[in-house]
Amino acid sequence: MSPTTENLNAISLDTLREIGNIGAGNAMTALAAMLDQTVAMSVPQVGLVSLSQFTQMAGGPEALSVGIYMPVMGAAPGHVAFLLPETDALRLADRLLGRSLGTTAALEELERSALMEVGNIMASSYLVALCELTGLSLAVAPPALAMDMTAAILSTIASTFASAEDRAITIVTRLQEERGVLDGFFIYVPEPGSHAALLDALRMDG
Repeated sequence: MSPTTENLNAISLDTLREIGNIGAGNAMTALAAMLDQTVAMSVPQVGLVSLSQFTQMAGGPEALSVGIYMPVMGAAPGHVAFLLPETDALRLADRLLGRSLGTTAALEELERSALMEVGNIMASSYLVALCELTGLSLAVAPPALAMDMTAAILSTIASTFASAEDRAITIVTRLQEERGVLDGFFIYVPEPGSHAALLDALRMDG
């Protein structure tokens, strides 16, 4: 499940790993506060992958996922998103709303609102780390939530791009709370024309 690292030098990968570590650390702290319990995380896996590759990493095109995504404006515009498998999202909704695990069977307005708050916090945690370590000036618009097949969600995010081969920063982090494991995927999808600025910022002195 390791992301492709083509066209990334050692400095780029080190920067991505640090973005993953800082972003996941900030997200873990925020999630622990919301759940009022300890949350642990795995070492993030990072890379630059095509959206078609990411679909396979996230369980295949027909796997059901919940995605919280936000447009990005600034020096390297695009979209950021935090994706969870459907089962993890339902379990997380139970935890956020103080319910017994297995209670939530569908995402209604209350559940969607709770998940959007978490997705917003987690995606923003990674984006802040990205800004701090690359020097890029980026800002996000309010989040939206989609529950659909993974391929359909990515198609929505990438609808203005040339093809599904457009590459995205992908950070895969496993968050573990007391009563379950949450597999979360953070992706940042640059718009056409943003990729050069992104790679230059990642390479820095490389």
